[in-house]
Amino acid sequence: MDSTNNSGASVISVAAKVTLDLFASICDRAAEVVGANASWGASGLRPGQYAIDLDVDEVCVQPLRAAGFDVLSEESGLQQQGGELGRDVVVVDPLDGSTNASLGLPWCATALCLVSDGVPTVAMVSNLATSDRYTAVRDRGANRNGRPILVGPRSSLSESIIAVNGLPPAHWGWQQFRAMGAAALDIAAVARGGFDGYVDTTTDSHGVWDYLASVLILEEAGGHAADALGRDLTVLNHAERRTPVVASSGALLDELIAARTRRGP
Repeated sequence: MDSTNNSGASVISVAAKVTLDLFASICDRAAEVVGANASWGASGLRPGQYAIDLDVDEVCVQPLRAAGFDVLSEESGLQQQGGELGRDVVVVDPLDGSTNASLGLPWCATALCLVSDGVPTVAMVSNLATSDRYTAVRDRGANRNGRPILVGPRSSLSESIIAVNGLPPAHWGWQQFRAMGAAALDIAAVARGGFDGYVDTTTDSHGVWDYLASVLILEEAGGHAADALGRDLTVLNHAERRTPVVASSGALLDELIAARTRRGP
């Protein structure tokens, strides 16, 4: 992805653009399916899964498989083209924030991230209610609705507004916190300079699909991310879970992790 235009400015590769175009078409279709949905009943297959989750999963996974990708989806697991995992795997959360969507709250998303040779390279997070769309290509920056984004300037926890997953067991030293219910959008909001950070106050409740796309977007916008327990965030195993913490600066990330370690569960 090192191509340049005639003026010397960096541009994304043709392959990255094709991938983003595919992701965009998938997100458009996902928004149509969610917008037309009239029933928010359970799937009956596993706790917390709505029938609509499976409907959106179908419109996400089929075009990815048709394009030749292996897929790791929250709803349908790992689907491989061959006997071994390929070099290009798309991690997808078809409908992050399903409960928000069921309540008519405009904070739900489809999140997709292409992992090539174990490295996240192309990402998209699309708010299905508002059409806000976040994208990133590794080493090429991050965008919201086609315009570059950067994280906010705050670097002190005491001045920060932090998005959380779960119920904090104590005040961790932030100015304020919010529990929004969709990690992909929460972290994308940090990337655009909204929230200053995001922390999972529980332990190991996130699958990789919940955060990987937005973490790439965040990092390309100048932010920082880590697992609270020091593990690699990029995993391609449906059963593995992580505890993501992200922040607009390295100093704030360190402060958040320290606060979580000191006061968290």
